[in-house]
Amino acid sequence: MLTRKRIIGLRPEDISRELGKYGFSINYGVTLAQKIYRNRIKRFSDISNVPKAIVNWLEQSFQELYADLTYENCNGADGSVKYLFSNAEGQVYESIYMDHGKRNTLCISSQAGCRMGCKFCLTGSIGFKGNLDAGRIVEQLLAIPESKTVNRLVIMGMGEPLDNYTEVKRALEILTAEWGVAFGKANITLSSVGIIDELEQFLQNPLCNLAISLHSPFPIERAMLMPSENSNPIEKVVDLLKRFPLHKPLRLSFEYVALSGINLTQEHARAIAELMKGLKYHLNIIPWNEHSAADFKRPTENELESFTRWLNRNGVLWTIRQSKGNDVGAACGQMAGKQPPK
Repeated sequence: MLTRKRIIGLRPEDISRELGKYGFSINYGVTLAQKIYRNRIKRFSDISNVPKAIVNWLEQSFQELYADLTYENCNGADGSVKYLFSNAEGQVYESIYMDHGKRNTLCISSQAGCRMGCKFCLTGSIGFKGNLDAGRIVEQLLAIPESKTVNRLVIMGMGEPLDNYTEVKRALEILTAEWGVAFGKANITLSSVGIIDELEQFLQNPLCNLAISLHSPFPIERAMLMPSENSNPIEKVVDLLKRFPLHKPLRLSFEYVALSGINLTQEHARAIAELMKGLKYHLNIIPWNEHSAADFKRPTENELESFTRWLNRNGVLWTIRQSKGNDVGAACGQMAGKQPPK
């Protein structure tokens, strides 16, 4: 018996191609994509305004929506909700829903695990368990109960998006297309360590905002924190950002995990300003979220106050971002595909 295909992850032209193979009008490709992505149907039988024969064909030719996807949710004390997904491929990965009032953000994963090996990140410590295909990326939004209330997406969960850019690009197309989820490009942010070749592809046709993981402006120190610096040096990343600047309404930011006693000196602030000269950007400072796989320390209030004062003196625009989901192991750098301890 042949395994039935999944339809989530297909574009209208893909669906139309399948329709045509079985003698149906290819004109229903866009309609079916809209039903699945924008209307968030849960069963093929929920589809209206198409011939019954097409609905029957969908039920016979494709897996029922989300049939091979399961998830468990953990509610955080701060109102966040962590979702732990598992699929038929044996992959386990996470998303976190964060209610900020008018801004309801879902942080989604692009890989199960990660192979970047950043020293402060728990995800990197579990190794790489495989790429998620475009359908598995998009499903993280479509499957959850809060799906229709989400108005911001960040691809900052498990994995390095540019290490899986073919599938991430396809997912972004589905998420931003009028026939798809119809998210505004400026309401999605992709976070990356900066893989040069794929970053250039992204910048030539950006489908969302971009956040680059910085964490230190000094190459030797950054390589100690982020092994990817050795093959994708931050100077080359910044040069590329200057060659292909993002244009409004899209925004460029840099993520900076604040580590006590390591990357919060006056010299760091001055070097950040010098490195970024000529760029329009914002620096997001993320106090390190503690976990057992690394022995860094969270910065003190005095360290953060001093560092931000030095940033001000050097003309760097910054925000301190307090991560949600810490108590359920879903804050920035804590995702490991596991339930939190009871």
